[in-house]
Amino acid sequence: MKKNVVLVAGCLNNKLILMKKILFYLTGMILFIPAALSQGSCLTTIHVYDNHGQPMANTQITLIETSSKAYISKKTNSSGEAVIDITSGKEWSLSVGKIKNYKLIEIPENGKATRNMNITYDYADWERSHRPPVDRSTMNLTTVPIPAAGSKPVQGTEAIIRLKINRENNSPLANFPVNLTCYSQGKTFLGKTNAAGVASFIVPVNSEYEVDIEGSESFTYVDTKQSGEYSLSMTFEPTYINEVEKNDTIIQQLTSTSNGTSSRVLVRMKVSQPGKDNLGNEDVYLQMLKSNKVYKAKTNDKGEAYFLVPKKRKYMVHFRYQKDVDVLNYLDVQGIASADVNFAYIPDPKLQYPEKYIPTPQDLMVREFFEFIAEQFPEPADNNALGMTVSWGNEMVNAQSKEALLQIGFKAREDNGDIYGPPLNIALVVDKSGSMEGSDRIDALKKALLNYIGKLRKTDIVSLIAFDTESTILVPAQPVGDGQYLRDMIEDIEAGGGTNIYNGMVDGYEQILKNFIPKGTNRLVLLTDGYGTTPVEEIVGKSKEYNAKGIQLSAVGVGEGYNQSLLALLATEGGGLLQFAGSSSEINRVFERELTSVLSPCAKDVHVEIVYNDQIVYKQLYGFPVEQRNASTIDMKLDNIYPGLNTLALVKFDLHNPTKEIENNPVIVRMQYYDFKKQQQVTSEDKAFLKWSPATGQFELVMEAQHKKLYAIAILNQSLKVMTEAHYVGDTQGALNAINSALDQVKAIYPESKDEDVQKLVDSINNYALALSRVLKNKKENNTSH
Repeated sequence: MKKNVVLVAGCLNNKLILMKKILFYLTGMILFIPAALSQGSCLTTIHVYDNHGQPMANTQITLIETSSKAYISKKTNSSGEAVIDITSGKEWSLSVGKIKNYKLIEIPENGKATRNMNITYDYADWERSHRPPVDRSTMNLTTVPIPAAGSKPVQGTEAIIRLKINRENNSPLANFPVNLTCYSQGKTFLGKTNAAGVASFIVPVNSEYEVDIEGSESFTYVDTKQSGEYSLSMTFEPTYINEVEKNDTIIQQLTSTSNGTSSRVLVRMKVSQPGKDNLGNEDVYLQMLKSNKVYKAKTNDKGEAYFLVPKKRKYMVHFRYQKDVDVLNYLDVQGIASADVNFAYIPDPKLQYPEKYIPTPQDLMVREFFEFIAEQFPEPADNNALGMTVSWGNEMVNAQSKEALLQIGFKAREDNGDIYGPPLNIALVVDKSGSMEGSDRIDALKKALLNYIGKLRKTDIVSLIAFDTESTILVPAQPVGDGQYLRDMIEDIEAGGGTNIYNGMVDGYEQILKNFIPKGTNRLVLLTDGYGTTPVEEIVGKSKEYNAKGIQLSAVGVGEGYNQSLLALLATEGGGLLQFAGSSSEINRVFERELTSVLSPCAKDVHVEIVYNDQIVYKQLYGFPVEQRNASTIDMKLDNIYPGLNTLALVKFDLHNPTKEIENNPVIVRMQYYDFKKQQQVTSEDKAFLKWSPATGQFELVMEAQHKKLYAIAILNQSLKVMTEAHYVGDTQGALNAINSALDQVKAIYPESKDEDVQKLVDSINNYALALSRVLKNKKENNTSH
């Protein structure tokens, strides 16, 4: 693409002509000297200038080898020059200042090369041209028709934008649609070129406009600062393709002889499947990320599929029974381009046979009810580490009452920025598989990691490991220092590949062992959104070996497709936090929680004792496992108390022939723990009294809507656990009864629920009910046939 932007601004009787600045101007000369060497080298001299041609001293130059992740960092001298002799690797990604991954530098296989680069640095223009795509499917854009012939802009508030578009042979691209979209206005201005290849628009000033052409959103841009005339010239060759769009799905007719175009990349995909020689007539999908568009194709008899997709976008690869296979990144593709990619199709039985897939107790994934808590409990009294609030869902009971629900709220002291935790030796082990590109997860992860390391002490030891199909040690264990090395390597993370949790975890543990701190916190933090390729028992067994050496593990699951049972086992054995990030926006929150738990620990060894009586009899504890139980007492334990913790336990009691005497027999709740800041044991006690009413009729078990929601989710989750246990031992009817009973209970306590979270869980349980019914039907038919 070639472009030239001219602004002609009215100023009394004279005109001001401004050429749009090119964000980077690069001139390079490469001299190659052959030699019989096993590894080539490249002596690279870089000169960095500002927009006025002045040398930029002390500018950070970073080089990262794309395969090995070797790292070189240097700053320009007073002349704006940096000389770097690259003696290893094959391909290095160059970053200059805040401009990341600006250019790739290739190293010869052998011999010596020299390269001179002059770079004009303009971060503002770079940032404008490299903004991430916007998902327009979530916007309600209105269209503005083409202005009538002879229309003139309103002086001071409007400007004229003229787009001059030529074809590759320099002839005008006539009668061709081209639009301008302004996100701040929520409008798309329609346009079409005339016989001279010019499209004219009248638009408001002080706005940013995306140029959309031939299905390519944000192909380039024009921004208006003031009234006047703005001209943009570019070269564009149209795409001639037969494609049909139905709803959000696009089907194209392409062959192996098709080519890329000015605005599109030709993707030639080869699909294979273990055990099959030819994979013909198989559906393949490319989902345009940050969009609702999906490109669909079928493989031919050679297992080949072809797509012609817009540039400046990323695409997630899906098959019919395998989702989030990998990501294709065409954000920075220039010129006429094509790409050859190969994928192995391994169908997921959960998608292929959903009616057969009922999770085992180990595979069940639920979001515990306390993750939905909106209520903030009172701060602890007397600057204690942990406070406790005890209340009944409905304190009123009568002779007809059959049950009561006790709510125990816990609130941990905020840290207020105080850092008094022991020295840290942390390994950050993060999933960068292709599925992490979806829903903005990889960008959110990078931001969370940058925030995390920014709050560590300079002396804290950190290593960074990223895994996809393989594991890569991005930053070996070392003190944080100024954090520049860590920041550069975090910015370099790109999603792609499979999910090798095992190798990533082992690499992280080994980095911690190299710098083990006997009286410090030695912890591995694992984040993933998927299932590993190694059996669960093998991963957990290996992790326990390192746990026995004094290394903890915390786990973060992202989205809804991760192996919750694996992460729960790892975190339980590792003594760390198990956290859930339902969306990308929550990733930073869980990292903050993890960080404060090690920098500013609140309490440990938290034990809660609940004492009841003959009329109020324990039935079920929701939210925490029962540690111990006897005829009148249950014990529970709270692990991993971090600053700001706000959580809740629900305890259901049966009422046995209640009388007015019940008012004199409260449930007693006692809590004890060790306070890190006070360095002492703390104990507290609270009592919960029920109130007798002579009135007849049924009282609601729970009064407040928020508490009803939490109780409903707790009931549904418990039914799922019972369902999986029953189905696992072959009691399919018992499994179905458990979830149907739970649905009835929820309907009784939450009859008119419109809550999205509860409804989502109800829908999921209804799907399980349908699957279980199919299993029972199949069993019955099989028994009848025999």
